[in-house]
Amino acid sequence: MKKKIELPLIEPIYSTYQSQGAGAAILFHNPTIRNWYLNEVLILACNRAFLKGHTTPCIRIMKSDWNDNPYLETQMYSMEFLKGYVHYVIRNLLDAGYYVCFSGIDDYYMKGKSWYKERHFYHDGVICGYDQENKTYCIYAYDERWIYQKFWMPQRCFDNGRKSMLRDGRCGFICGLKPKAEQVQFSAEVARKKIEEYLDSTMEQYPEDEDNPVYGIVVHDYIAKYLGRLYDGSIPYARMDRRVFRMIWEHKKAMLERIRRMETELSMSSAISTAYESIVKEADHMRMLYASHHMKRRDSVLPTIQRRLLAMKEQEYGLLKKLLQTQEGGEPK
Repeated sequence: MKKKIELPLIEPIYSTYQSQGAGAAILFHNPTIRNWYLNEVLILACNRAFLKGHTTPCIRIMKSDWNDNPYLETQMYSMEFLKGYVHYVIRNLLDAGYYVCFSGIDDYYMKGKSWYKERHFYHDGVICGYDQENKTYCIYAYDERWIYQKFWMPQRCFDNGRKSMLRDGRCGFICGLKPKAEQVQFSAEVARKKIEEYLDSTMEQYPEDEDNPVYGIVVHDYIAKYLGRLYDGSIPYARMDRRVFRMIWEHKKAMLERIRRMETELSMSSAISTAYESIVKEADHMRMLYASHHMKRRDSVLPTIQRRLLAMKEQEYGLLKKLLQTQEGGEPK
């Protein structure tokens, strides 16, 4: 067994949640798997529970978690049975080229991680290396400053977090993840169908008085309603979900990359992607405004973000409709 190993990571396409970054950052040895995300992973989703007392819209992108990715080889182990052998298994997986995704470890004991010494929270992350001389792991997760990056952590911290979970009667797991060798091609046709599905989404299809999740572009309308709840105090400032506008920004960045690939594959002009760049910039501006409000309360920015969000949604709808019309051979209107 080696004394030290550190597996390479790449910039993930989605990383608002660690469950997204875990599958998208480990594609160094087969970067073509990114094409699967561009082909199929673009449907926004949220819930409606925040209208009835919950404090988060749980905004997500469908199929973006590591366990949704069909191009990852997995080796799953329950920590209920690994006991003292957990470190041995982790090192063996890393030596074999597997990244080690973990879930159910108490962040309170994980030095350098987001809730270290602040909150008992059974959380996830990725181990991408070890150093047996220093008895440390290289962790890929949100750190204490809420930056998603690699950092080294004592192995005993992982043990303490694991034991905390077990004392609480919980059972987490580790899972070896490795990209499969299969090459994935970008498909403008598959991407087109997913964009059509994304745009086929209205308030009439997803009215407020139902309970099921909301899918597609109308998610923007529900996030606008979420901002309204924050503004009128129905959702306390202390419970605001900091992740909402990072997810929207990442969605727009990936959509721009997808549009550019479609334009290239179909020998189209770059007019639509050039126009869409302003949407990415606007999403980033809203993300920063929202983050500034989270850092220092300024309720007055919420109606501003709300208006800009709905305007951005209308702009995006128009550009994506033009993209589909152009691809089908028609003239953009």
